[in-house]
Amino acid sequence: MKKLLALVLAAVMAFSMVACGGGSNADTTPDGPVTIDFWHSMGGATGELVDEIVKEFNASQDEVIVNCIYQGDYNAAGAKLQAALSGSGESAPHVAQIEITRVGFYAEEGLLVDLKPYDEADDTFDAADMYDGVMDFSWYDGKLVSLPNGRSCPVMYYNVDALKAAGFETAPATWEELRNASKAVTKDGAKGYGISLGDSWYYLAMMLTAGGQVYNDAGNGIGFAGEAGEKPLQLWLDMLADNSAFIPEGEDYASNSALRNAFMAGQCNIIMQSSAQYRGLVDNSDFEVGVAYIPKLTNYAAIPGGSNIVAFEGKSEAEVEATWKFMKYLCSGDVAGKFAAGTGYLPTSDAALNSAVYQDKLAQYPYLDIAVGQLEYFVEMPFDPTYVEVKDNVVGRQVQECIINGKTPADAVATMETETAAFYK
Repeated sequence: MKKLLALVLAAVMAFSMVACGGGSNADTTPDGPVTIDFWHSMGGATGELVDEIVKEFNASQDEVIVNCIYQGDYNAAGAKLQAALSGSGESAPHVAQIEITRVGFYAEEGLLVDLKPYDEADDTFDAADMYDGVMDFSWYDGKLVSLPNGRSCPVMYYNVDALKAAGFETAPATWEELRNASKAVTKDGAKGYGISLGDSWYYLAMMLTAGGQVYNDAGNGIGFAGEAGEKPLQLWLDMLADNSAFIPEGEDYASNSALRNAFMAGQCNIIMQSSAQYRGLVDNSDFEVGVAYIPKLTNYAAIPGGSNIVAFEGKSEAEVEATWKFMKYLCSGDVAGKFAAGTGYLPTSDAALNSAVYQDKLAQYPYLDIAVGQLEYFVEMPFDPTYVEVKDNVVGRQVQECIINGKTPADAVATMETETAAFYK
């Protein structure tokens, strides 16, 4: 892993440290507030909500000032973080929002503050109050290395009006029903199911409902070699062959945003995207948007996703204490409820779910809590630094090789198995 980290850090040194909208390092004076930097990856309306929450925190007390700095999507922000940490670490932020599968990368290198002592000493906050499913990426080697923030899972969105007009009163619950509904609504220039090729997450979500698991029991290879891995690919190929499936044209074939735009424009009627996209899809569609679990072949399953917040080592005790104060604020019931209500991300605790702001939005958006129901189906994920490389550059690449370039499902999955195993030799 040390060698892998060195290679990754060398590759990302070319990225410039451009921090959009904020300062650099903390400014701490003996008699004044402690200033800390918070890097996040939420753009658009969600980014505006993050800015609002940070401003409210700054106004709520006079001990800590948070610089809220947008650093691009998870990949761009990850590259900047690695570059910032490659030297002395002085240019690294105090707290950052990172995609959950990257937490293990930093934890293994000892770069993350153990929050357990702060949690245990705090009589106003208890990490144990948060849902078990969203805490899966928080503990590493007995240390509390992150807290959930912006957590999600894949869900199925569908055009309620189009499906009802075709005779389907409820959402497809199985692969067979998905195929039948997609065929029925494929008419007048519109297709049924829009295939997401821009993220291996959605392929893995389908694979899990076919009885596979992400990694094998030994933790050194994929857990879906053979039929569990091949069946989702064959399903997509069959649906493309009967013209009931949709992929964005041209260079946008792997763009999730292009797929969502096609759905909102009525070019396809069923897509699988993050639960975090719920508010955006509802607010920008001229039809009723329904939300349901990912259809199953043999079983329901939900693959966790989204982001956690982490604190980085190398800061003064005063700065770490200020960081903890901000982190627990983000995870408090009312604040986490507000963030979930404004997006579609999971409320991370009963306090967030039952907060007034969340319940008010739930009355307006009845599918807002669909992801909460899937917590019971959350699967165990690899907490392994190598998994980031596997999901992005092995699994994701082979899915596209199969769907776009004609590789057979069997060969694509066999390549996933071989290339993943090579990381653990």
